[in-house]
Amino acid sequence: MSTSVNDIRIYDPSKAAVASPASDATSTKDLAQNFLKMLTVQLQNQDPLNPMDNAQMTTQLAQLNMVDGVNKLNTTMNSLMTQMQAANFMNLSGSVGKTALAAGSDVYYAGQPVSLAAKLNDAVASLKATITDANGQIIDTLDLGPASTGVTDFFWDGRDSQGNQVATGAYKLQLSAKDLQGKDVTPSTYVGAQVASVGMEGADLKAGLSDGRKVLASDILKWVLV
Repeated sequence: MSTSVNDIRIYDPSKAAVASPASDATSTKDLAQNFLKMLTVQLQNQDPLNPMDNAQMTTQLAQLNMVDGVNKLNTTMNSLMTQMQAANFMNLSGSVGKTALAAGSDVYYAGQPVSLAAKLNDAVASLKATITDANGQIIDTLDLGPASTGVTDFFWDGRDSQGNQVATGAYKLQLSAKDLQGKDVTPSTYVGAQVASVGMEGADLKAGLSDGRKVLASDILKWVLV
């Protein structure tokens, strides 16, 4: 009994909805089965005087195996990413209540010293931090002196330049510096706040801070003991 190409099952997209969930005619396994059926038919009906090239058949089988390997690798990678995200979520959830230092200039004073930082690309001869209120009025100026490359940590205790305790509320941090040649430099500003919540926003893992900010876990510069 001879086999005809017409006997080979062809994938019909219109019937995919009623197919068994475990069956996928577009999977590498089904494609390989279809390929082998077609190859069998070709071998049975080939011209004896012009047989199929073995190298061509080997190449086609290798390509199918390569596709199957790539699909398995993608599945494995997706599984690893899911596990890593779950692990990162669990690790970050343990930071609730801790103080995270992240990029920003808005400072919320709630009666406790606020952790602040300046990030410098090069060493500077002088570094100053200015705290202003919502109206732009200067509350206090901190002279931090010379600073080296990297992150310089400091605190604001919530007092003005006269030593008086300020009211709870929103303030702003401004940094200024002069390099070793006396030129003005603008450092990057970082403000610390307690982690109040941890959650996923799409594919992003974010920490909700007590001052209202939501920052990516990867954007947290460091954890600070206040």
